Amino acid sequence: MAGVTREAKAGVERLPDRISIGVLAAVFTGELIEEVIEEADAREVRYRRLPARLMVIFVLACWLFMRSGYGLVMSKLADAHAVVGRGWGVWDVPTTGSITKARVRLGTEPLTLLFDRVKGAKGTTATPGVFYRGLRVVSLDGFTLDLPDTTDNDARFGRPSTAAGLPGPYPQLRAVVLAEAGTRSLLGAVFGGYHDGEQTLAARPGILGALGPRMLMLADRNFPSWRAWRDATATGADLLWRMSASFTLPVLGVLDDGTYLSELTPPRKKDGPAIPVRVLEYSVITENDHGERVSELFALATTLLDPHTAPAGELAALYHDRWQAETGIGDLKTTERGGPETVLRSKTPEMVEQEFWAMLCVYQALRHLITQAAPPGLDPSRVSFTRALSAARDSTPRVLSPHRAGGPLCAPGPPSCANPPTSPPPDPAAAPPANANAAAPTTTPDANPTHPPPKPSPTRSTSTSSNPERLHNTSTR
Repeated sequence: MAGVTREAKAGVERLPDRISIGVLAAVFTGELIEEVIEEADAREVRYRRLPARLMVIFVLACWLFMRSGYGLVMSKLADAHAVVGRGWGVWDVPTTGSITKARVRLGTEPLTLLFDRVKGAKGTTATPGVFYRGLRVVSLDGFTLDLPDTTDNDARFGRPSTAAGLPGPYPQLRAVVLAEAGTRSLLGAVFGGYHDGEQTLAARPGILGALGPRMLMLADRNFPSWRAWRDATATGADLLWRMSASFTLPVLGVLDDGTYLSELTPPRKKDGPAIPVRVLEYSVITENDHGERVSELFALATTLLDPHTAPAGELAALYHDRWQAETGIGDLKTTERGGPETVLRSKTPEMVEQEFWAMLCVYQALRHLITQAAPPGLDPSRVSFTRALSAARDSTPRVLSPHRAGGPLCAPGPPSCANPPTSPPPDPAAAPPANANAAAPTTTPDANPTHPPPKPSPTRSTSTSSNPERLHNTSTR
Protein backbone atom coordinates (compact mmCIF):
# COMPACT_ATOMS: atom_id res chain seq x y z
CA MET A 1 0.00 0.00 0.00
CA ALA A 2 2.88 2.29 0.82
CA GLY A 3 4.21 1.75 -2.68
CA VAL A 4 0.95 2.84 -4.26
CA THR A 5 0.85 5.94 -2.07
CA ARG A 6 4.39 6.83 -3.09
CA GLU A 7 3.54 6.33 -6.76
CA ALA A 8 0.43 8.50 -6.48
CA LYS A 9 2.42 11.26 -4.83
CA ALA A 10 5.18 11.05 -7.42
CA GLY A 11 2.59 11.19 -10.22
CA VAL A 12 1.92 14.82 -9.33
CA GLU A 13 5.56 15.74 -9.30
CA ARG A 14 7.44 13.72 -11.92
CA LEU A 15 7.16 13.29 -15.64
CA PRO A 16 7.66 9.48 -15.72
CA ASP A 17 4.42 8.95 -13.82
CA ARG A 18 2.38 11.01 -16.25
CA ILE A 19 3.49 9.01 -19.29
CA SER A 20 0.93 6.74 -20.98
CA ILE A 21 0.77 4.96 -24.35
CA GLY A 22 -1.68 6.96 -26.46
CA VAL A 23 -4.92 5.31 -27.51
CA LEU A 24 -3.70 1.96 -26.17
CA ALA A 25 -4.10 3.41 -22.67
CA ALA A 26 -7.78 2.55 -23.10
CA VAL A 27 -6.67 -1.09 -22.71
CA PHE A 28 -3.52 -0.66 -20.63
CA THR A 29 -5.06 1.52 -17.95
CA GLY A 30 -3.03 2.86 -15.07
CA GLU A 31 -4.98 0.66 -12.66
CA LEU A 32 -4.23 -2.46 -14.71
CA ILE A 33 -0.51 -1.70 -14.92
CA GLU A 34 -0.34 -1.05 -11.16
CA GLU A 35 -2.20 -4.30 -10.54
CA VAL A 36 0.23 -6.51 -12.48
CA ILE A 37 3.23 -4.75 -10.95
CA GLU A 38 1.91 -5.43 -7.45
CA GLU A 39 1.03 -9.05 -8.24
CA ALA A 40 4.48 -9.65 -9.74
CA ASP A 41 6.11 -7.90 -6.77
CA ALA A 42 8.07 -5.82 -9.28
CA ARG A 43 7.65 -2.41 -7.68
CA GLU A 44 10.91 -0.63 -6.96
CA VAL A 45 12.03 -0.39 -3.32
CA ARG A 46 13.01 3.25 -3.75
CA TYR A 47 11.66 5.67 -6.30
CA ARG A 48 13.80 5.66 -9.46
CA ARG A 49 14.11 7.63 -12.66
CA LEU A 50 12.73 4.56 -14.42
CA PRO A 51 9.95 3.21 -12.18
CA ALA A 52 8.30 -0.13 -12.92
CA ARG A 53 5.15 1.51 -14.27
CA LEU A 54 7.13 3.50 -16.84
CA MET A 55 9.11 0.43 -17.86
CA VAL A 56 5.95 -1.60 -18.54
CA ILE A 57 4.76 1.19 -20.83
CA PHE A 58 8.20 1.46 -22.43
CA VAL A 59 8.44 -2.27 -23.23
CA LEU A 60 5.00 -2.09 -24.84
CA ALA A 61 5.90 1.06 -26.80
CA CYS A 62 8.99 -0.61 -28.22
CA TRP A 63 6.60 -2.71 -30.32
CA LEU A 64 5.08 0.44 -31.79
CA PHE A 65 8.51 1.77 -32.77
CA MET A 66 10.57 -1.30 -33.66
CA ARG A 67 12.97 0.70 -35.80
CA SER A 68 13.75 3.26 -33.09
CA GLY A 69 16.43 2.98 -30.43
CA TYR A 70 15.70 2.97 -26.72
CA GLY A 71 16.38 6.68 -26.21
CA LEU A 72 14.17 7.73 -29.10
CA VAL A 73 11.30 5.48 -27.96
CA MET A 74 11.49 7.01 -24.49
CA SER A 75 11.56 10.52 -25.97
CA LYS A 76 8.47 9.77 -28.04
CA LEU A 77 6.66 8.73 -24.88
CA ALA A 78 7.83 11.69 -22.82
CA ASP A 79 7.54 14.57 -25.29
CA ALA A 80 3.74 14.55 -25.41
CA HIS A 81 3.50 14.78 -21.64
CA ALA A 82 6.16 17.43 -21.12
CA VAL A 83 3.85 20.17 -22.48
CA VAL A 84 1.45 19.89 -19.55
CA GLY A 85 2.00 20.14 -15.82
CA ARG A 86 5.61 20.84 -14.92
CA GLY A 87 7.11 19.96 -18.30
CA TRP A 88 10.33 17.97 -18.36
CA GLY A 89 11.31 19.27 -14.93
CA VAL A 90 14.57 17.75 -13.75
CA TRP A 91 14.03 14.51 -15.70
CA ASP A 92 16.16 13.57 -18.72
CA VAL A 93 15.85 10.52 -20.92
CA PRO A 94 18.18 7.96 -19.31
CA THR A 95 20.96 6.29 -21.20
CA THR A 96 20.48 3.06 -23.11
CA GLY A 97 22.43 1.21 -20.44
CA SER A 98 20.13 2.50 -17.70
CA ILE A 99 17.02 1.52 -19.68
CA THR A 100 18.43 -1.97 -20.30
CA LYS A 101 19.09 -2.45 -16.57
CA ALA A 102 15.58 -1.22 -15.77
CA ARG A 103 14.13 -3.83 -18.16
CA VAL A 104 16.06 -6.52 -16.32
CA ARG A 105 14.79 -5.24 -12.95
CA LEU A 106 11.21 -5.33 -14.25
CA GLY A 107 11.51 -8.97 -15.26
CA THR A 108 9.10 -11.04 -17.32
CA GLU A 109 6.21 -11.66 -14.93
CA PRO A 110 4.47 -8.26 -15.23
CA LEU A 111 4.17 -8.67 -19.01
CA THR A 112 3.05 -12.30 -18.65
CA LEU A 113 0.35 -11.21 -16.19
CA LEU A 114 -0.62 -8.31 -18.43
CA PHE A 115 -1.24 -10.67 -21.35
CA ASP A 116 -3.31 -12.90 -19.07
CA ARG A 117 -5.48 -9.86 -18.29
CA VAL A 118 -6.00 -8.63 -21.85
CA LYS A 119 -6.25 -11.93 -23.74
CA GLY A 120 -9.59 -13.50 -24.50
CA ALA A 121 -12.47 -13.55 -26.96
CA LYS A 122 -13.78 -10.14 -28.02
CA GLY A 123 -16.58 -11.12 -30.41
CA THR A 124 -20.27 -11.47 -29.56
CA THR A 125 -23.10 -13.28 -31.27
CA ALA A 126 -23.66 -10.08 -33.24
CA THR A 127 -20.06 -9.96 -34.52
CA PRO A 128 -19.81 -11.39 -38.06
CA GLY A 129 -17.49 -14.34 -38.55
CA VAL A 130 -17.17 -15.30 -34.89
CA PHE A 131 -19.80 -18.04 -34.47
CA TYR A 132 -20.89 -21.09 -36.47
CA ARG A 133 -24.24 -22.55 -35.42
CA GLY A 134 -23.76 -21.38 -31.85
CA LEU A 135 -20.10 -22.45 -31.65
CA ARG A 136 -17.34 -19.87 -31.20
CA VAL A 137 -14.82 -20.53 -33.98
CA VAL A 138 -11.13 -20.44 -32.97
CA SER A 139 -8.01 -21.26 -34.98
CA LEU A 140 -4.65 -22.71 -34.00
CA ASP A 141 -1.48 -21.65 -35.77
CA GLY A 142 2.26 -21.29 -35.20
CA PHE A 143 5.12 -19.02 -36.23
CA THR A 144 8.80 -18.30 -35.57
CA LEU A 145 10.71 -15.11 -34.69
CA ASP A 146 14.38 -14.30 -35.33
CA LEU A 147 16.41 -13.46 -32.22
CA PRO A 148 19.76 -11.68 -31.77
CA ASP A 149 22.68 -14.02 -32.38
CA THR A 150 24.02 -14.43 -28.84
CA THR A 151 25.39 -17.48 -27.05
CA ASP A 152 22.58 -17.42 -24.47
CA ASN A 153 19.81 -17.18 -27.06
CA ASP A 154 21.38 -19.94 -29.15
CA ALA A 155 21.67 -22.24 -26.13
CA ARG A 156 18.08 -21.64 -25.03
CA PHE A 157 16.20 -21.49 -28.34
CA GLY A 158 18.38 -23.16 -30.97
CA ARG A 159 18.36 -22.25 -34.65
CA PRO A 160 17.33 -23.75 -38.00
CA SER A 161 19.71 -25.22 -40.54
CA THR A 162 20.15 -24.19 -44.15
CA ALA A 163 19.56 -26.52 -47.10
CA ALA A 164 23.30 -27.19 -47.13
CA GLY A 165 23.19 -28.33 -43.50
CA LEU A 166 24.85 -25.19 -42.14
CA PRO A 167 23.53 -23.33 -39.07
CA GLY A 168 21.02 -20.58 -39.82
CA PRO A 169 21.99 -16.94 -39.28
CA TYR A 170 19.82 -16.39 -36.18
CA PRO A 171 18.41 -18.34 -33.25
CA GLN A 172 14.62 -18.64 -33.47
CA LEU A 173 11.72 -18.74 -31.06
CA ARG A 174 8.72 -20.89 -32.00
CA ALA A 175 5.25 -19.91 -30.80
CA VAL A 176 1.71 -21.27 -31.13
CA VAL A 177 -1.37 -19.10 -30.62
CA LEU A 178 -5.10 -19.69 -30.44
CA ALA A 179 -7.05 -16.91 -32.18
CA GLU A 180 -10.75 -16.11 -32.44
CA ALA A 181 -12.21 -16.07 -35.94
CA GLY A 182 -13.61 -12.74 -37.06
CA THR A 183 -11.88 -10.54 -34.50
CA ARG A 184 -8.52 -12.42 -34.67
CA SER A 185 -8.12 -11.78 -30.94
CA LEU A 186 -5.82 -14.11 -29.01
CA LEU A 187 -7.28 -16.54 -26.50
CA GLY A 188 -4.00 -18.18 -25.60
CA ALA A 189 -0.32 -18.42 -26.55
CA VAL A 190 2.78 -20.47 -25.74
CA PHE A 191 6.37 -20.37 -26.93
CA GLY A 192 9.49 -22.51 -26.87
CA GLY A 193 12.69 -23.18 -28.76
CA TYR A 194 12.96 -23.69 -32.49
CA HIS A 195 13.18 -27.47 -32.11
CA ASP A 196 10.00 -27.68 -30.01
CA GLY A 197 7.35 -29.07 -32.34
CA GLU A 198 4.02 -27.34 -32.84
CA GLN A 199 2.19 -30.40 -31.50
CA THR A 200 4.30 -30.26 -28.34
CA LEU A 201 3.59 -26.56 -27.82
CA ALA A 202 -0.13 -26.93 -28.57
CA ALA A 203 -0.43 -29.52 -25.79
CA ARG A 204 0.63 -26.99 -23.14
CA PRO A 205 -1.87 -25.39 -20.73
CA GLY A 206 -1.54 -22.01 -22.41
CA ILE A 207 -3.49 -23.43 -25.38
CA LEU A 208 -5.60 -26.24 -23.92
CA GLY A 209 -6.57 -24.02 -20.99
CA ALA A 210 -8.09 -21.51 -23.41
CA LEU A 211 -10.41 -24.11 -24.99
CA GLY A 212 -13.82 -25.02 -23.65
CA PRO A 213 -17.36 -26.10 -24.46
CA ARG A 214 -19.27 -24.33 -27.25
CA MET A 215 -16.05 -23.75 -29.20
CA LEU A 216 -15.09 -25.12 -32.62
CA MET A 217 -11.33 -25.34 -33.09
CA LEU A 218 -9.75 -25.26 -36.56
CA ALA A 219 -6.19 -26.48 -37.19
CA ASP A 220 -4.02 -27.37 -40.16
CA ARG A 221 -2.31 -30.69 -40.86
CA ASN A 222 0.75 -29.92 -38.71
CA PHE A 223 -1.20 -30.43 -35.48
CA PRO A 224 -3.28 -33.64 -35.62
CA SER A 225 -2.33 -36.75 -33.69
CA TRP A 226 -4.36 -39.22 -31.68
CA ARG A 227 -3.08 -37.72 -28.41
CA ALA A 228 -3.62 -34.09 -29.52
CA TRP A 229 -7.19 -34.93 -30.57
CA ARG A 230 -7.87 -36.68 -27.26
CA ASP A 231 -6.53 -33.78 -25.19
CA ALA A 232 -8.35 -31.09 -27.19
CA THR A 233 -11.73 -32.86 -27.08
CA ALA A 234 -11.30 -33.40 -23.32
CA THR A 235 -11.80 -29.64 -22.89
CA GLY A 236 -15.32 -29.93 -24.32
CA ALA A 237 -14.46 -28.17 -27.58
CA ASP A 238 -15.44 -29.50 -31.01
CA LEU A 239 -12.73 -29.88 -33.66
CA LEU A 240 -12.37 -29.43 -37.41
CA TRP A 241 -8.81 -30.31 -38.39
CA ARG A 242 -7.15 -30.98 -41.70
CA MET A 243 -5.51 -34.41 -41.74
CA SER A 244 -2.17 -35.21 -43.34
CA ALA A 245 -1.64 -38.07 -45.76
CA SER A 246 0.19 -40.01 -43.03
CA PHE A 247 -3.12 -40.74 -41.30
CA THR A 248 -4.95 -43.96 -42.08
CA LEU A 249 -8.67 -43.15 -42.02
CA PRO A 250 -10.70 -46.33 -42.59
CA VAL A 251 -14.18 -45.92 -44.05
CA LEU A 252 -16.56 -47.28 -41.42
CA GLY A 253 -19.74 -45.93 -42.96
CA VAL A 254 -20.75 -43.51 -45.71
CA LEU A 255 -23.23 -40.77 -44.83
CA ASP A 256 -25.92 -39.17 -47.02
CA ASP A 257 -23.87 -36.07 -47.83
CA GLY A 258 -20.86 -38.07 -49.07
CA THR A 259 -18.83 -37.76 -45.89
CA TYR A 260 -17.91 -40.90 -43.99
CA LEU A 261 -17.36 -42.10 -40.45
CA SER A 262 -13.87 -43.17 -39.44
CA GLU A 263 -11.65 -43.36 -36.36
CA LEU A 264 -8.26 -42.27 -35.07
CA THR A 265 -6.31 -45.19 -33.69
CA PRO A 266 -3.85 -44.76 -30.81
CA PRO A 267 -0.11 -45.45 -31.31
CA ARG A 268 -0.42 -48.36 -28.84
CA LYS A 269 -3.47 -50.24 -27.67
CA LYS A 270 -2.69 -49.46 -24.03
CA ASP A 271 -2.82 -45.71 -24.79
CA GLY A 272 -6.59 -45.78 -25.07
CA PRO A 273 -9.51 -46.52 -27.37
CA ALA A 274 -9.90 -45.39 -30.97
CA ILE A 275 -11.64 -42.03 -31.36
CA PRO A 276 -14.63 -41.77 -33.74
CA VAL A 277 -14.52 -38.94 -36.29
CA ARG A 278 -16.34 -37.84 -39.41
CA VAL A 279 -14.28 -37.18 -42.54
CA LEU A 280 -15.06 -34.99 -45.53
CA GLU A 281 -12.85 -34.87 -48.59
CA TYR A 282 -12.90 -32.26 -51.35
CA SER A 283 -10.56 -30.75 -53.92
CA VAL A 284 -9.61 -27.12 -54.43
CA ILE A 285 -8.58 -26.22 -57.98
CA THR A 286 -6.36 -23.18 -58.55
CA GLU A 287 -4.10 -21.81 -61.27
CA ASN A 288 -0.36 -21.51 -60.80
CA ASP A 289 1.87 -18.76 -62.18
CA HIS A 290 2.09 -20.56 -65.52
CA GLY A 291 -1.70 -20.69 -65.97
CA GLU A 292 -1.85 -24.40 -65.24
CA ARG A 293 -4.72 -25.78 -63.19
CA VAL A 294 -3.60 -27.41 -59.95
CA SER A 295 -5.85 -29.60 -57.81
CA GLU A 296 -5.24 -30.07 -54.06
CA LEU A 297 -7.07 -32.65 -51.99
CA PHE A 298 -8.32 -31.67 -48.53
CA ALA A 299 -9.34 -34.24 -45.91
CA LEU A 300 -11.00 -32.71 -42.85
CA ALA A 301 -11.84 -34.66 -39.70
CA THR A 302 -14.41 -33.35 -37.22
CA THR A 303 -16.17 -34.23 -34.01
CA LEU A 304 -19.45 -32.99 -35.56
CA LEU A 305 -20.78 -36.38 -36.63
CA ASP A 306 -24.30 -35.41 -37.72
CA PRO A 307 -24.41 -34.14 -41.35
CA HIS A 308 -27.80 -32.52 -40.74
CA THR A 309 -26.54 -30.18 -38.02
CA ALA A 310 -23.15 -29.62 -39.71
CA PRO A 311 -23.46 -29.99 -43.52
CA ALA A 312 -20.28 -30.84 -45.42
CA GLY A 313 -20.48 -27.75 -47.63
CA GLU A 314 -20.65 -25.47 -44.60
CA LEU A 315 -17.69 -27.15 -42.94
CA ALA A 316 -15.57 -26.89 -46.08
CA ALA A 317 -16.40 -23.17 -46.31
CA LEU A 318 -15.77 -22.74 -42.59
CA TYR A 319 -12.27 -24.20 -42.81
CA HIS A 320 -11.41 -21.19 -44.94
CA ASP A 321 -11.66 -19.16 -41.72
CA ARG A 322 -8.46 -20.82 -40.55
CA TRP A 323 -6.62 -18.57 -42.97
CA GLN A 324 -7.88 -15.65 -40.89
CA ALA A 325 -5.60 -16.90 -38.14
CA GLU A 326 -2.71 -17.02 -40.59
CA THR A 327 -3.50 -13.47 -41.70
CA GLY A 328 -3.58 -12.41 -38.06
CA ILE A 329 -0.22 -14.10 -37.50
CA GLY A 330 1.08 -12.20 -40.53
CA ASP A 331 -0.04 -8.96 -38.87
CA LEU A 332 1.66 -10.06 -35.67
CA LYS A 333 5.02 -11.24 -37.03
CA THR A 334 5.36 -8.92 -40.02
CA THR A 335 3.31 -5.73 -39.66
CA GLU A 336 3.78 -5.18 -35.94
CA ARG A 337 7.36 -6.43 -35.97
CA GLY A 338 8.26 -4.02 -38.76
CA GLY A 339 8.98 -6.57 -41.50
CA PRO A 340 10.15 -10.17 -41.78
CA GLU A 341 13.78 -9.08 -41.71
CA THR A 342 13.47 -7.42 -38.29
CA VAL A 343 15.22 -9.19 -35.42
CA LEU A 344 14.02 -8.85 -31.83
CA ARG A 345 16.03 -6.58 -29.54
CA SER A 346 16.70 -8.85 -26.56
CA LYS A 347 20.04 -10.56 -26.15
CA THR A 348 19.14 -12.86 -23.25
CA PRO A 349 16.37 -15.48 -23.00
CA GLU A 350 14.70 -13.70 -20.05
CA MET A 351 14.39 -10.45 -21.99
CA VAL A 352 13.24 -12.34 -25.11
CA GLU A 353 10.37 -13.70 -23.02
CA GLN A 354 9.52 -10.21 -21.78
CA GLU A 355 9.59 -8.85 -25.32
CA PHE A 356 7.47 -11.73 -26.64
CA TRP A 357 4.64 -11.18 -24.15
CA ALA A 358 4.77 -7.42 -24.77
CA MET A 359 4.35 -8.08 -28.50
CA LEU A 360 1.23 -10.16 -27.86
CA CYS A 361 -0.15 -7.53 -25.47
CA VAL A 362 0.14 -4.76 -28.06
CA TYR A 363 -1.37 -6.99 -30.75
CA GLN A 364 -4.29 -7.88 -28.49
CA ALA A 365 -4.89 -4.26 -27.55
CA LEU A 366 -5.02 -3.28 -31.22
CA ARG A 367 -7.49 -6.09 -31.95
CA HIS A 368 -9.64 -4.92 -29.07
CA LEU A 369 -9.74 -1.35 -30.40
CA ILE A 370 -10.44 -2.60 -33.95
CA THR A 371 -13.37 -4.69 -32.72
CA GLN A 372 -14.78 -1.72 -30.84
CA ALA A 373 -14.33 0.61 -33.81
CA ALA A 374 -15.91 -1.73 -36.39
CA PRO A 375 -19.44 -0.56 -37.31
CA PRO A 376 -22.29 -2.95 -36.46
CA GLY A 377 -22.53 -5.72 -39.03
CA LEU A 378 -18.96 -5.33 -40.30
CA ASP A 379 -16.54 -8.20 -39.82
CA PRO A 380 -13.68 -6.74 -37.69
CA SER A 381 -11.19 -8.62 -39.85
CA ARG A 382 -12.09 -6.19 -42.65
CA VAL A 383 -10.62 -3.30 -40.66
CA SER A 384 -6.99 -2.63 -41.60
CA PHE A 385 -4.54 -3.71 -38.90
CA THR A 386 -1.82 -1.62 -40.56
CA ARG A 387 -3.89 1.54 -40.21
CA ALA A 388 -4.78 0.72 -36.62
CA LEU A 389 -1.10 0.26 -35.81
CA SER A 390 -0.27 3.54 -37.53
CA ALA A 391 -2.95 5.34 -35.53
CA ALA A 392 -1.57 3.90 -32.30
CA ARG A 393 1.91 5.06 -33.23
CA ASP A 394 0.67 8.55 -34.08
CA SER A 395 -1.26 8.86 -30.83
CA THR A 396 1.68 7.96 -28.61
CA PRO A 397 4.00 10.96 -29.20
CA ARG A 398 1.23 13.40 -30.14
CA VAL A 399 1.12 16.57 -28.10
CA LEU A 400 -2.36 17.17 -26.73
CA SER A 401 -3.55 20.73 -26.62
CA PRO A 402 -2.93 22.41 -23.25
CA HIS A 403 -6.37 24.00 -23.66
CA ARG A 404 -7.90 20.65 -22.68
CA ALA A 405 -7.84 21.24 -18.97
CA GLY A 406 -8.11 18.06 -16.98
CA GLY A 407 -7.44 15.92 -20.05
CA PRO A 408 -6.00 12.43 -19.85
CA LEU A 409 -2.43 13.65 -19.85
CA CYS A 410 -2.84 15.98 -16.91
CA ALA A 411 -1.18 14.88 -13.74
CA PRO A 412 -3.66 14.06 -10.96
CA GLY A 413 -4.15 16.79 -8.41
CA PRO A 414 -2.53 20.21 -8.35
CA PRO A 415 -0.79 21.61 -10.23
CA SER A 416 -3.30 20.71 -12.94
CA CYS A 417 -3.49 21.73 -16.56
CA ALA A 418 -6.11 24.28 -15.64
CA ASN A 419 -3.88 25.68 -12.91
CA PRO A 420 -0.30 25.37 -14.06
CA PRO A 421 2.56 26.36 -11.79
CA THR A 422 3.38 30.03 -11.88
CA SER A 423 6.58 31.85 -11.02
CA PRO A 424 6.93 32.60 -7.30
CA PRO A 425 6.15 36.20 -6.25
CA PRO A 426 9.17 38.49 -6.03
CA ASP A 427 10.92 38.71 -2.70
CA PRO A 428 10.36 42.25 -1.34
CA ALA A 429 13.65 42.00 0.53
CA ALA A 430 15.62 41.35 -2.62
CA ALA A 431 17.76 44.13 -4.03
CA PRO A 432 16.11 46.05 -6.94
CA PRO A 433 17.62 45.63 -10.38
CA ALA A 434 20.04 48.23 -11.66
CA ASN A 435 17.46 49.64 -14.09
CA ALA A 436 14.64 49.73 -11.57
CA ASN A 437 13.64 53.25 -12.65
CA ALA A 438 13.40 52.30 -16.32
CA ALA A 439 9.96 51.94 -17.81
CA ALA A 440 8.71 48.35 -17.97
CA PRO A 441 8.64 47.00 -21.51
CA THR A 442 5.28 46.62 -23.15
CA THR A 443 4.24 42.96 -23.58
CA THR A 444 1.65 41.32 -25.76
CA PRO A 445 -0.90 39.31 -23.76
CA ASP A 446 -0.55 35.54 -24.15
CA ALA A 447 -3.19 33.99 -26.39
CA ASN A 448 -3.76 31.52 -23.57
CA PRO A 449 -2.88 33.38 -20.36
CA THR A 450 -3.82 30.44 -18.16
CA HIS A 451 -1.07 28.33 -19.74
CA PRO A 452 2.21 30.26 -19.74
CA PRO A 453 5.19 28.74 -21.51
CA PRO A 454 7.48 26.61 -19.34
CA LYS A 455 10.15 28.37 -17.37
CA PRO A 456 13.43 28.36 -19.31
CA SER A 457 16.10 26.04 -17.98
CA PRO A 458 19.79 26.91 -18.41
CA THR A 459 20.60 23.26 -19.17
CA ARG A 460 17.76 22.24 -21.49
CA SER A 461 16.05 23.58 -24.57
CA THR A 462 12.68 25.20 -23.79
CA SER A 463 11.06 23.76 -26.89
CA THR A 464 7.93 21.67 -26.23
CA SER A 465 7.64 20.32 -29.75
CA SER A 466 6.42 16.76 -30.20
CA ASN A 467 9.03 16.18 -32.87
CA PRO A 468 10.41 12.70 -32.09
CA GLU A 469 13.79 13.68 -33.50
CA ARG A 470 14.58 16.07 -30.64
CA LEU A 471 17.62 14.71 -28.84
CA HIS A 472 17.45 13.83 -25.15
CA ASN A 473 20.31 11.38 -25.00
CA THR A 474 18.80 9.21 -27.71
CA SER A 475 21.62 6.72 -27.86
CA THR A 476 20.57 3.44 -29.41
CA ARG A 477 21.60 -0.11 -28.85
